[in-house]
Amino acid sequence: MSKKLFDFISSFGMMLVGVFLLFANTVSFSPTGRQWLKLPVSNPRQLIGGDAIAENLPVLRPTVPLQKNKNNFVGVLTAQSVIVVDNKTEAVLFEKNSDAIRPLASVTKLMSALVLLDLPIQWSTTTEIFETDDVGSSHIINAGEKFTADDLWHVGLIGSSNSAINALVRISGLTPTQFAARMNRKARDLQLTSAHFVEATGLDADNIASVRDVAKLLKIALQKDKILQTVQIGEYYIHPLGKDKPRRVWSTDWLLTKWVPSNFTVSQIAGKTGFINESGYNFAVHLSDNNGHAVRVIVFGASTNENRFIYEY
Repeated sequence: MSKKLFDFISSFGMMLVGVFLLFANTVSFSPTGRQWLKLPVSNPRQLIGGDAIAENLPVLRPTVPLQKNKNNFVGVLTAQSVIVVDNKTEAVLFEKNSDAIRPLASVTKLMSALVLLDLPIQWSTTTEIFETDDVGSSHIINAGEKFTADDLWHVGLIGSSNSAINALVRISGLTPTQFAARMNRKARDLQLTSAHFVEATGLDADNIASVRDVAKLLKIALQKDKILQTVQIGEYYIHPLGKDKPRRVWSTDWLLTKWVPSNFTVSQIAGKTGFINESGYNFAVHLSDNNGHAVRVIVFGASTNENRFIYEY
Protein backbone atom coordinates (compact mmCIF):
# COMPACT_ATOMS: atom_id res chain seq x y z
CA MET A 1 0.00 0.00 0.00
CA SER A 2 1.43 3.39 -0.96
CA LYS A 3 2.01 6.06 1.67
CA LYS A 4 -0.47 8.34 -0.09
CA LEU A 5 -3.26 5.77 0.08
CA PHE A 6 -2.36 4.91 3.67
CA ASP A 7 -2.58 8.57 4.70
CA PHE A 8 -5.96 8.86 2.98
CA ILE A 9 -7.34 5.82 4.76
CA SER A 10 -5.95 6.95 8.10
CA SER A 11 -7.64 10.36 7.93
CA PHE A 12 -10.85 9.38 6.19
CA GLY A 13 -11.19 5.63 6.22
CA MET A 14 -12.58 5.56 9.75
CA MET A 15 -15.75 7.39 8.85
CA LEU A 16 -15.92 5.46 5.59
CA VAL A 17 -16.04 2.14 7.43
CA GLY A 18 -18.70 3.63 9.71
CA VAL A 19 -20.82 4.36 6.66
CA PHE A 20 -20.37 0.76 5.46
CA LEU A 21 -21.76 -0.42 8.72
CA LEU A 22 -24.80 1.84 8.51
CA PHE A 23 -26.26 -0.48 5.94
CA ALA A 24 -25.10 -3.81 7.26
CA ASN A 25 -27.57 -6.10 8.93
CA THR A 26 -25.19 -7.11 11.67
CA VAL A 27 -21.57 -6.43 12.39
CA SER A 28 -19.66 -8.77 14.67
CA PHE A 29 -16.62 -7.62 16.63
CA SER A 30 -14.30 -9.33 19.04
CA PRO A 31 -15.11 -8.38 22.67
CA THR A 32 -13.22 -5.31 23.82
CA GLY A 33 -14.68 -4.64 27.23
CA ARG A 34 -16.21 -1.36 26.11
CA GLN A 35 -19.78 -0.56 27.10
CA TRP A 36 -22.24 -0.06 24.26
CA LEU A 37 -24.82 2.67 24.51
CA LYS A 38 -28.17 1.48 23.17
CA LEU A 39 -30.75 4.17 22.51
CA PRO A 40 -34.51 3.53 22.49
CA VAL A 41 -35.92 1.46 19.65
CA SER A 42 -37.64 3.47 16.95
CA ASN A 43 -41.36 4.07 16.79
CA PRO A 44 -43.35 2.23 14.09
CA ARG A 45 -42.19 3.41 10.71
CA GLN A 46 -43.99 4.39 7.55
CA LEU A 47 -42.92 3.69 4.01
CA ILE A 48 -42.53 6.56 1.58
CA GLY A 49 -41.77 5.53 -1.95
CA GLY A 50 -40.50 2.25 -0.60
CA ASP A 51 -38.08 3.99 1.76
CA ALA A 52 -38.30 3.65 5.51
CA ILE A 53 -38.76 6.69 7.77
CA ALA A 54 -38.54 6.53 11.56
CA GLU A 55 -39.01 9.20 14.24
CA ASN A 56 -36.32 7.82 16.52
CA LEU A 57 -33.35 5.65 15.69
CA PRO A 58 -31.74 2.82 17.66
CA VAL A 59 -27.99 3.29 17.68
CA LEU A 60 -25.27 0.91 18.78
CA ARG A 61 -21.74 2.17 19.27
CA PRO A 62 -19.19 -0.61 18.81
CA THR A 63 -15.47 -0.40 18.38
CA VAL A 64 -14.66 0.12 14.70
CA PRO A 65 -11.51 -1.22 13.00
CA LEU A 66 -8.73 1.34 12.75
CA GLN A 67 -7.93 0.72 9.09
CA LYS A 68 -9.77 -0.50 6.03
CA ASN A 69 -8.01 -3.70 5.04
CA LYS A 70 -8.51 -7.42 5.33
CA ASN A 71 -6.48 -7.75 8.51
CA ASN A 72 -8.21 -5.03 10.49
CA PHE A 73 -11.74 -5.11 9.08
CA VAL A 74 -13.08 -7.86 11.32
CA GLY A 75 -16.75 -7.00 10.90
CA VAL A 76 -19.16 -9.12 8.87
CA LEU A 77 -20.67 -6.97 6.14
CA THR A 78 -24.02 -8.53 5.31
CA ALA A 79 -25.13 -6.22 2.49
CA GLN A 80 -25.34 -8.18 -0.75
CA SER A 81 -23.29 -5.76 -2.88
CA VAL A 82 -21.03 -2.86 -1.95
CA ILE A 83 -18.56 -0.62 -3.73
CA VAL A 84 -16.55 2.36 -2.52
CA VAL A 85 -14.94 4.55 -5.18
CA ASP A 86 -12.56 7.46 -4.76
CA ASN A 87 -14.38 10.35 -6.38
CA LYS A 88 -11.25 11.95 -7.88
CA THR A 89 -9.18 9.00 -9.05
CA GLU A 90 -12.02 6.48 -9.58
CA ALA A 91 -9.92 3.95 -7.68
CA VAL A 92 -12.03 1.19 -6.13
CA LEU A 93 -11.24 1.24 -2.41
CA PHE A 94 -13.55 -1.60 -1.41
CA GLU A 95 -15.94 -3.91 -3.21
CA LYS A 96 -18.16 -6.89 -2.58
CA ASN A 97 -20.14 -8.49 -5.42
CA SER A 98 -19.77 -5.19 -7.25
CA ASP A 99 -20.88 -6.58 -10.63
CA ALA A 100 -23.91 -8.48 -9.34
CA ILE A 101 -27.09 -7.13 -10.90
CA ARG A 102 -29.74 -6.29 -8.33
CA PRO A 103 -33.03 -4.36 -8.06
CA LEU A 104 -32.48 -0.62 -7.67
CA ALA A 105 -35.65 0.29 -5.77
CA SER A 106 -35.90 4.08 -5.37
CA VAL A 107 -32.27 4.59 -6.39
CA THR A 108 -33.98 4.39 -9.81
CA LYS A 109 -35.09 7.98 -9.22
CA LEU A 110 -31.55 9.23 -9.92
CA MET A 111 -31.98 8.17 -13.54
CA SER A 112 -35.56 9.45 -13.60
CA ALA A 113 -34.29 12.85 -12.46
CA LEU A 114 -31.66 12.95 -15.21
CA VAL A 115 -34.27 12.19 -17.87
CA LEU A 116 -36.70 14.76 -16.45
CA LEU A 117 -33.99 17.41 -16.73
CA ASP A 118 -33.60 16.53 -20.41
CA LEU A 119 -37.27 17.37 -21.04
CA PRO A 120 -38.81 20.86 -21.42
CA ILE A 121 -40.66 20.87 -18.09
CA GLN A 122 -41.77 24.24 -16.72
CA TRP A 123 -41.11 23.88 -13.00
CA SER A 124 -43.61 26.60 -12.08
CA THR A 125 -46.40 24.65 -13.80
CA THR A 126 -49.17 23.36 -11.54
CA THR A 127 -50.74 19.94 -11.90
CA GLU A 128 -53.35 17.83 -10.17
CA ILE A 129 -52.47 14.44 -8.72
CA PHE A 130 -54.44 11.68 -10.44
CA GLU A 131 -55.54 8.39 -8.95
CA THR A 132 -53.20 6.66 -11.40
CA ASP A 133 -50.26 8.62 -9.97
CA ASP A 134 -50.94 7.53 -6.40
CA VAL A 135 -49.22 4.15 -6.08
CA GLY A 136 -47.10 2.71 -3.29
CA SER A 137 -46.73 6.04 -1.52
CA SER A 138 -47.70 7.81 1.68
CA HIS A 139 -50.25 10.54 2.21
CA ILE A 140 -47.77 13.36 1.65
CA ILE A 141 -49.58 14.03 -1.60
CA ASN A 142 -53.05 12.77 -2.45
CA ALA A 143 -55.20 12.34 -5.52
CA GLY A 144 -57.13 15.52 -6.29
CA GLU A 145 -54.56 17.87 -4.77
CA LYS A 146 -52.59 20.36 -6.87
CA PHE A 147 -48.88 21.14 -6.65
CA THR A 148 -46.22 22.93 -8.64
CA ALA A 149 -43.90 20.73 -10.65
CA ASP A 150 -41.01 22.03 -8.54
CA ASP A 151 -42.70 20.84 -5.33
CA LEU A 152 -43.26 17.43 -6.92
CA TRP A 153 -39.58 17.30 -7.91
CA HIS A 154 -38.53 17.97 -4.32
CA VAL A 155 -40.90 15.50 -2.68
CA GLY A 156 -40.00 12.90 -5.31
CA LEU A 157 -36.29 13.02 -4.51
CA ILE A 158 -36.31 14.07 -0.84
CA GLY A 159 -39.26 12.01 0.40
CA SER A 160 -38.96 9.45 -2.41
CA SER A 161 -42.63 9.85 -3.30
CA ASN A 162 -43.70 7.58 -6.13
CA SER A 163 -46.82 9.65 -6.74
CA ALA A 164 -44.71 12.75 -7.31
CA ILE A 165 -42.45 11.00 -9.82
CA ASN A 166 -45.41 9.52 -11.67
CA ALA A 167 -47.03 12.96 -11.90
CA LEU A 168 -43.81 14.47 -13.27
CA VAL A 169 -43.58 11.75 -15.90
CA ARG A 170 -47.17 12.47 -16.90
CA ILE A 171 -46.67 16.24 -17.25
CA SER A 172 -43.49 15.63 -19.24
CA GLY A 173 -45.75 14.61 -22.11
CA LEU A 174 -44.35 11.09 -22.32
CA THR A 175 -46.17 7.87 -21.56
CA PRO A 176 -44.62 5.67 -18.83
CA THR A 177 -43.37 3.32 -21.55
CA GLN A 178 -41.80 6.16 -23.51
CA PHE A 179 -40.18 7.53 -20.36
CA ALA A 180 -38.67 4.14 -19.51
CA ALA A 181 -37.30 3.96 -23.05
CA ARG A 182 -35.62 7.34 -22.48
CA MET A 183 -34.11 6.01 -19.26
CA ASN A 184 -32.66 3.00 -21.07
CA ARG A 185 -31.34 5.17 -23.88
CA LYS A 186 -29.55 7.39 -21.37
CA ALA A 187 -28.15 4.32 -19.60
CA ARG A 188 -26.66 3.20 -22.92
CA ASP A 189 -25.30 6.68 -23.61
CA LEU A 190 -23.64 6.70 -20.18
CA GLN A 191 -22.29 3.17 -20.74
CA LEU A 192 -24.14 1.76 -17.74
CA THR A 193 -24.13 -1.69 -19.28
CA SER A 194 -25.85 -3.50 -16.40
CA ALA A 195 -28.70 -0.99 -16.02
CA HIS A 196 -32.22 -1.60 -17.27
CA PHE A 197 -35.41 0.28 -16.44
CA VAL A 198 -39.10 -0.50 -16.86
CA GLU A 199 -40.62 2.45 -14.97
CA ALA A 200 -39.59 5.64 -13.19
CA THR A 201 -40.25 5.08 -9.47
CA GLY A 202 -38.27 1.98 -8.57
CA LEU A 203 -41.26 0.00 -7.34
CA ASP A 204 -40.73 -2.60 -10.06
CA ALA A 205 -37.97 -5.11 -9.26
CA ASP A 206 -37.08 -5.20 -12.96
CA ASN A 207 -35.32 -1.85 -12.56
CA ILE A 208 -31.81 -3.26 -12.15
CA ALA A 209 -28.10 -2.43 -12.18
CA SER A 210 -24.83 -3.29 -10.45
CA VAL A 211 -23.38 -1.13 -7.68
CA ARG A 212 -20.44 -0.45 -10.00
CA ASP A 213 -22.73 1.17 -12.56
CA VAL A 214 -24.71 2.99 -9.88
CA ALA A 215 -21.47 4.55 -8.66
CA LYS A 216 -21.10 6.00 -12.17
CA LEU A 217 -24.76 7.05 -12.26
CA LEU A 218 -24.47 8.84 -8.92
CA LYS A 219 -21.46 10.86 -10.04
CA ILE A 220 -23.18 11.94 -13.24
CA ALA A 221 -26.45 12.78 -11.48
CA LEU A 222 -24.73 14.94 -8.86
CA GLN A 223 -23.08 16.99 -11.60
CA LYS A 224 -26.56 18.44 -12.21
CA ASP A 225 -27.05 21.33 -9.79
CA LYS A 226 -30.80 20.78 -9.46
CA ILE A 227 -30.27 17.17 -8.40
CA LEU A 228 -27.35 17.92 -6.07
CA GLN A 229 -29.11 20.78 -4.31
CA THR A 230 -32.28 18.73 -3.85
CA VAL A 231 -30.74 15.56 -2.41
CA GLN A 232 -28.85 17.65 0.15
CA ILE A 233 -32.11 18.85 1.73
CA GLY A 234 -32.99 17.02 4.94
CA GLU A 235 -36.36 18.66 5.55
CA TYR A 236 -38.74 20.20 3.04
CA TYR A 237 -42.20 21.76 3.20
CA ILE A 238 -44.61 21.04 0.37
CA HIS A 239 -47.71 23.22 0.02
CA PRO A 240 -50.81 21.86 -1.72
CA LEU A 241 -52.42 24.70 -3.67
CA GLY A 242 -55.57 25.93 -1.95
CA LYS A 243 -54.64 24.34 1.39
CA ASP A 244 -53.93 26.34 4.52
CA LYS A 245 -50.98 24.40 5.89
CA PRO A 246 -47.81 23.09 4.27
CA ARG A 247 -46.64 19.54 4.96
CA ARG A 248 -43.22 18.60 6.19
CA VAL A 249 -41.31 16.04 4.15
CA TRP A 250 -38.30 14.36 5.73
CA SER A 251 -35.46 13.05 3.62
CA THR A 252 -35.16 9.29 3.49
CA ASP A 253 -31.40 9.80 3.93
CA TRP A 254 -30.90 9.45 7.69
CA LEU A 255 -27.45 11.02 7.52
CA LEU A 256 -29.05 14.28 6.39
CA THR A 257 -31.78 14.23 9.04
CA LYS A 258 -29.19 13.33 11.70
CA TRP A 259 -31.27 10.33 12.75
CA VAL A 260 -27.96 8.60 12.22
CA PRO A 261 -25.38 10.73 14.08
CA SER A 262 -22.28 11.56 12.09
CA ASN A 263 -19.60 14.23 11.78
CA PHE A 264 -20.61 14.98 8.20
CA THR A 265 -22.17 18.35 7.42
CA VAL A 266 -25.08 18.68 5.02
CA SER A 267 -22.76 19.93 2.29
CA GLN A 268 -20.69 16.73 2.62
CA ILE A 269 -23.62 14.34 2.02
CA ALA A 270 -25.54 13.73 -1.21
CA GLY A 271 -27.34 10.52 -2.03
CA LYS A 272 -30.47 8.47 -2.58
CA THR A 273 -31.98 5.57 -0.67
CA GLY A 274 -34.21 2.76 -1.87
CA PHE A 275 -36.18 -0.18 -0.59
CA ILE A 276 -38.51 -2.82 -1.95
CA ASN A 277 -38.80 -6.36 -0.67
CA GLU A 278 -36.87 -7.75 -3.62
CA SER A 279 -33.94 -5.36 -3.20
CA GLY A 280 -33.45 -5.01 0.52
CA TYR A 281 -32.18 -1.67 1.76
CA ASN A 282 -30.15 0.27 -0.82
CA PHE A 283 -28.11 3.45 -0.46
CA ALA A 284 -26.05 5.43 -2.96
CA VAL A 285 -24.18 8.34 -1.40
CA HIS A 286 -21.35 10.79 -2.08
CA LEU A 287 -19.40 11.71 1.06
CA SER A 288 -16.55 14.13 1.61
CA ASP A 289 -14.43 15.15 4.58
CA ASN A 290 -13.17 18.54 5.72
CA ASN A 291 -10.06 18.16 3.56
CA GLY A 292 -12.05 17.68 0.37
CA HIS A 293 -11.46 13.93 0.09
CA ALA A 294 -14.58 12.39 -1.41
CA VAL A 295 -15.85 8.89 -2.03
CA ARG A 296 -18.97 7.36 -3.47
CA VAL A 297 -20.44 4.51 -1.43
CA ILE A 298 -23.07 2.22 -2.93
CA VAL A 299 -24.71 -0.38 -0.69
CA PHE A 300 -27.31 -2.81 -2.06
CA GLY A 301 -29.28 -5.48 -0.27
CA ALA A 302 -28.77 -4.67 3.40
CA SER A 303 -31.42 -6.65 5.26
CA THR A 304 -32.45 -4.05 7.84
CA ASN A 305 -32.71 -0.30 8.15
CA GLU A 306 -32.93 -0.19 11.95
CA ASN A 307 -29.53 -1.29 13.20
CA ARG A 308 -26.96 1.46 12.84
CA PHE A 309 -23.35 1.47 13.99
CA ILE A 310 -21.50 4.74 14.56
CA TYR A 311 -17.88 5.37 15.47
CA GLU A 312 -17.04 8.49 17.45
CA TYR A 313 -13.65 10.07 17.15
